[in-house]
Amino acid sequence: MHFYSRRWYSYSMEANILLSKIVSSPTDTTWSQAYSTLNLYIVLSIMSDESSGNIVNSGKELFEKLQREYFSLDEKSLENIKKSVENAIESAEKKSISIVLATINKDILYLVIADGGLVVLKRGDKIGKIAQGEEGKTVAFSGKLASDDIVILETSDFSKKVPIKKLSGILDNLEVSDISESLAPIIHDNPIGTEAAVVLQYKKVDEDPQAATDSRAAVDQQIAGARKEPIQQEQKENLINKIKGLFLFFSNKLPVGSFGRNKLTLLAIVVLAIILFVSIIFETRRQENARNETLLAEIMQESQPKYDEALALIDLNKGLALVEFETLKKTLEQDRSKFKEKSSQAKKLDEFIGKVENEIGKLGAGSTAANQKQLFENVGFTQFKEGTLVAVDKSSGKIFVLSDEGASEEEFETENDNVKAVAANESYVFILGDNGITRTNKSNGATNVIVENPDKTIALDAFGNNLYSLNAENNSIDKYQANSYLQSDYFTDRVLLRSPVSMAIDGSIFVIDDGKIRKFTRGSEDSFTVSGLADGVSQDSILFTSIDYASIYVLDKKGAKVIAVSKDGNLDNQYLWGRLADATSFAVDEQGKKIYVTIDNNLYSFDL
Repeated sequence: MHFYSRRWYSYSMEANILLSKIVSSPTDTTWSQAYSTLNLYIVLSIMSDESSGNIVNSGKELFEKLQREYFSLDEKSLENIKKSVENAIESAEKKSISIVLATINKDILYLVIADGGLVVLKRGDKIGKIAQGEEGKTVAFSGKLASDDIVILETSDFSKKVPIKKLSGILDNLEVSDISESLAPIIHDNPIGTEAAVVLQYKKVDEDPQAATDSRAAVDQQIAGARKEPIQQEQKENLINKIKGLFLFFSNKLPVGSFGRNKLTLLAIVVLAIILFVSIIFETRRQENARNETLLAEIMQESQPKYDEALALIDLNKGLALVEFETLKKTLEQDRSKFKEKSSQAKKLDEFIGKVENEIGKLGAGSTAANQKQLFENVGFTQFKEGTLVAVDKSSGKIFVLSDEGASEEEFETENDNVKAVAANESYVFILGDNGITRTNKSNGATNVIVENPDKTIALDAFGNNLYSLNAENNSIDKYQANSYLQSDYFTDRVLLRSPVSMAIDGSIFVIDDGKIRKFTRGSEDSFTVSGLADGVSQDSILFTSIDYASIYVLDKKGAKVIAVSKDGNLDNQYLWGRLADATSFAVDEQGKKIYVTIDNNLYSFDL
């Protein structure tokens, strides 16, 4: 096993790269490489089905072709770099390969991935995949980097061995220079020989460090000055003394013993009192305005970097960028209440909130559910499993087997009224209603009751031939073994569910509980967190997934959206549609790129 530790590699006047690399040792059938030079970063792996003894030579030849093609480019645009990779692999021997090539132009990251491969970005405390290869294809990506971004270029087998959740813990606790040493034992454990990665940290260099320092000092001085009272106590005393002197001047000039003198004296006192009162009000308002300017400066000083970071995220992950803008908007709206209506500070903050809302609007439009169609009427539930779309009448329990376009191909009566939940597998549709849980054969419509008196079941899902139910009475999951459908406890450990509302199964069971997604495998809880969701998921959300799906899908009715979360916990995408707030069920055809949803007893579809 080889790994490389710390190295600073300065490639321009604008940025430095802190680098760490790791690559596994070759075998008779595998070879990998992690490479960096002159602003070029490559991870590459190659695998042969046969032990020919030439795998190392084949790998090195491919690697040299990549270098030649790249450095021969006059203009290193993303399109040209992608073409150079395609040229390099075009004449390569037909073996299983994984290539990730990266270069940085100013603060723009260019990525090209051939066949398998993954690129992960860590920005601040957030981590997620920003680019992934497709089998048999060469794909290209680009995005803007922020200072201190950590980018991990991974071969396909490295990404499988070190999932993002495991990688996140290492990145959180170590400097880039120490990452390779921490990854080495993981890669060394039963290595395939195709695991390779480059970890690089982008650090922007100020064009004029002294100017940046002076600028920061000026801002600090401005804020510090704004905190000072505009009129100090000594100035106030001087003002009062001047007013007293003016009063004595008038008093001495008035005729002695004159009745008019007393009246004039009283008038002078009143005038001076008014002047003093107005002066105090004026100074109080000035002080309040100064405090508000200080507060606004502090708010903007904290909010502007967050706005810039969210902007930079747009090219890398629009879903995360949208969440960042929405979070910033909520914070700014809370800060807005600290200022009086129509004050200059409120107007300035409103302008900034408007900028944030503008970005939310643009991103939201890109995430809006597209191509909505009404497919079928008078149904309250839908399921899609093993290539079959079904819909169920909520009142009667009647099952409709539908085509992709919503045409009814089969109809089955179940006589299981008042449907509360529906599940399906390759062969059967399961319905929870007044008659308990029934099982209907998709091929011939034969229906029988398999569970007569289920406990307080609120959700169903099937995996293989087994049926699982979410029990809200004792906050547990019940398992019904196929054929006998005898009830047993799914949990093998002591598990506390607080207020579960939905579940979905892909081998593991995902449960929405107390506004969070929890994951359980073989009766025990796994560590699982979702990154990129500012407010988590609403308690009335519904889950959907399947064993061969890449994502878990959440119908968040409160947010009127469907959220796609990768199975390693990263926000992939979201689909907004106001009518989703009234949905009763949904299903996803990941291969066919469709989402099905029932709203007001009608079945709709829109594009995934």
